[in-house]
Amino acid sequence: MMKTINRNLITGLLLIFASVALAQTSKKEIFGDIYRTGSNYFAYPGPKAKALTKAPEGYTPFYISHYGRHGSRYMSNNEYYVTAINKLDSAQQMGILTKLGEDVLAKLRIGYADAWHRDGDLSKLGAQQHHDIAHRMYERFQELLSQPLCIDAKASTSRRVMLSMFNFCQELQRLNPALEILMDASKHDFRYVVEDLSIQPAATSQNEAYEQLRSEIFEGAHNPTRLMASLFTDVRKAEAFVSGRDLMEALYNVAEDLQNVPELNISLIEVFTKQELFDMWQGYNAGWLLNTGLVPGSTPYYLQQKEVLDSIVSTADKVILAGKPTATLRFSHDSSVLPLTYLLGLKEAMGGVTDIKNLYKYISIDKIIPMAANIQIIFYHKADSDDILVKFLLNENETSVPALKTDVAPYYHWKDVRTYLTRQF
Repeated sequence: MMKTINRNLITGLLLIFASVALAQTSKKEIFGDIYRTGSNYFAYPGPKAKALTKAPEGYTPFYISHYGRHGSRYMSNNEYYVTAINKLDSAQQMGILTKLGEDVLAKLRIGYADAWHRDGDLSKLGAQQHHDIAHRMYERFQELLSQPLCIDAKASTSRRVMLSMFNFCQELQRLNPALEILMDASKHDFRYVVEDLSIQPAATSQNEAYEQLRSEIFEGAHNPTRLMASLFTDVRKAEAFVSGRDLMEALYNVAEDLQNVPELNISLIEVFTKQELFDMWQGYNAGWLLNTGLVPGSTPYYLQQKEVLDSIVSTADKVILAGKPTATLRFSHDSSVLPLTYLLGLKEAMGGVTDIKNLYKYISIDKIIPMAANIQIIFYHKADSDDILVKFLLNENETSVPALKTDVAPYYHWKDVRTYLTRQF
């Protein structure tokens, strides 16, 4: 008996370690797609595989629980544009801009003219992303979504989130005019849609030390020596009125966000070396993971999303009890998707380590919360059976829950999933 228990324990641990290992990120991988260094600025890449694993024989989808981030957007505010343009403009007046500096300033002016009064707005690409995600959802689960369903859709009151919901639902409605989609965006429903910021978990003793390490990584990455020499013919004169560190941060943010407005046909990513982008990305990545509580011993801010998780479970219970096919669509933000991914136990958010310098190898937020990030939980039933199966998709890719065993991977038995999701934190 003891040998059997030990064998099962070892097998379970190996499955967990294997699943977590699949989520690891290498420097070579980031260098291969340098726009991933944008972290939460990263434009939605789309699913890796077109086809999904077929459900076990006799099982058909009857419910989709979807939770998504708004699509590609402009920067939350134009402060970075203003900082960079003001400094480079002054240098231009003094005649100390290099040819590259002149080119950067010209591109900044184009980008700023387009972004003016569009702080945080959904971009054209962001709208298209949600049309595309909805289209693929319909094609993948047409057996369910081609029916005359009543679908509940809710969004936060952010304009970009509401427009993302509208574009998503518009595409579903186009594909199936018989759908009755009820859209709403109200503070009344916030507890089902966004994290509850009134919940403030007690800070842990390790958190301050972690934050110090993160800050060292972040600030160390902002070494502007090479960048300043590339932009100014007289660096000493420029340093009299330009903070190289602040200029570097401003240009990084603009350069990364420009991938979300591709119609401008301009790029500033080449202003940096791949190593510089990689170093800055590490700091942002660690900051997100610490601020969510995904580092062992850090403050568990993911608990702010617990009520959303509970709502997902209770809504699924009601749908199963009613036995009526439907879908629930929720639209929110990156700060909501990341903690939910962790609470659901998805492999991409698991395996955080205390080694802040190497944290990126284990959890990489560009894999979890790019623009238009989404989690889809698909429920399946079978005639004459009470067994409900579920499958998890993260950014439309099949994923796993390392903490759970299953005999029908990548599907799980809902009874096991439900027990796991209602565990005490």
